[in-house]
Amino acid sequence: MVFGALIDVPLIVGGFLLMFRFRKKLALDILRVKLPPLALYMILSVPLIIFEEQIDCMLAWCAKVAIPPTLPFILVEMLVLGGLALWRHAKNVLLVTLFFSIFGVFWEIFLGGLVGAPLIIIALLAPYVGVSYAFISMLPLEVLIKGETTHSGGKTVLPAAPPPPL
Repeated sequence: MVFGALIDVPLIVGGFLLMFRFRKKLALDILRVKLPPLALYMILSVPLIIFEEQIDCMLAWCAKVAIPPTLPFILVEMLVLGGLALWRHAKNVLLVTLFFSIFGVFWEIFLGGLVGAPLIIIALLAPYVGVSYAFISMLPLEVLIKGETTHSGGKTVLPAAPPPPL
């Protein structure tokens, strides 16, 4: 953690909560860009991954590089996640995000930064790792799934706004 737990944890958790609250409106605004939803999904993933990896960086490269060396690997994970979501015709973004977060926790325990950590450390960090994976995946998935469900004739069509309350 770059700034310490008192700053880093609220940055990721607070960012996640803000994205959770405003994800649908943000997704509709992002979908105004005239690109295919999968392209928007991947482009949107890059800054989220960089931000998260700069906060939760490994000691070997922490504060030494602008673009984390883990970026290509996480982008491949995101591409596979997006492909699976499209292939399975996923409708529930939160469920897909939950599964990706669980996958991320196991990934970190067996292949990532938690390899060899004591069980108590794993138990303490697992929820934060899950939120970190949700942070990088929820908004891009919302864009991908909402973009695919409103995609018609090669153009993304935004749903009509609801009428104002009387």
